[in-house]
Amino acid sequence: MIVTTLASADNNNLKDNTMNNIKSGINEVTFKSQVVKLAGLLFTPENFDASKKYPTVVFSGPFNQIKEQMGAAYGKKMAALGYVFLSFDHLGYGDSEGEIRDNENSFIKMESIRDAISYLGTLEFVDRTRLYGLGGCASGGYMPLVAVTDKRLAAIATVSGMMDNKASYFGVMTKEQLMPLFEMANAARQKAYETGEVDYYDALNMDNTDPSNEGYDYYMTERAGKQTYPNYSHLAPQFLFENAPLTSAVDYAPYLYTPYLGIIGETSLPKEGEALQPLHTGPLTTAFYEAASEPKELFVVAGASHVNLYDIDKDVDQAVAKMDEFFKKYSK
Repeated sequence: MIVTTLASADNNNLKDNTMNNIKSGINEVTFKSQVVKLAGLLFTPENFDASKKYPTVVFSGPFNQIKEQMGAAYGKKMAALGYVFLSFDHLGYGDSEGEIRDNENSFIKMESIRDAISYLGTLEFVDRTRLYGLGGCASGGYMPLVAVTDKRLAAIATVSGMMDNKASYFGVMTKEQLMPLFEMANAARQKAYETGEVDYYDALNMDNTDPSNEGYDYYMTERAGKQTYPNYSHLAPQFLFENAPLTSAVDYAPYLYTPYLGIIGETSLPKEGEALQPLHTGPLTTAFYEAASEPKELFVVAGASHVNLYDIDKDVDQAVAKMDEFFKKYSK
């Protein structure tokens, strides 16, 4: 067997710094992933004691989000219930290093989730037998894919999960619609390679969205937009279209074997006879839930929408209470 090191000295220094400086509340931390340094917020319970062991959650958020958005909303509430909770900026996002900024690449993000799990595993106050994963929206598809083979997670949950990118492209778009997108992405990739210039586009189509739309209300206002979080951007590299269609958590759902909780808002499910709208994302989670291995649970938050489950207290409180109940059933 040939053994190589993965910057172990640097990682140990990061561990020591965290152990020495950790306190109750919100802690700024860093850890290594794919040779670069990622920035995170580590939420800890009141009266935190580093000599004790705590159940811990690693969180990965919606498309292009940074650690202060949905992750912080859930981190504070989970810490209040006695959990350690890590929300972090993925490679190229927010305060994290990475040359290509705001690159929503599912495969890169899944590697960062795995490294976040590894980082948490170095912390003596993290109970490795009670380590859980939570994915929001886009990461609702990434977290289950990680958990298929990463059995360090005792259970996982998703909130407003976008579980099947493959279906969102190949399932609803024709060859004639897809080919121009792929060709645009390929041209952007070639330009970036030759010149170092990355072409960005309005990935969420927010510039053309009605301000009354719930997505606009979240991403383009002081609620959670750039006005409040200057590091956030709703733009993404055009070559996103090369990788986004290649992931489908639903395809791997039968092989998950890790306990799964899917949480969706009631209004994310179309009513009988209602035309499907962009934020009718509930069927993606139900499709994953139906295909997933046991044990599994599905929880519908009454009156909640896809986006309101990001940060609206009355809805998030229900999601957090259900996660706490679910996670407490499982340990390694």
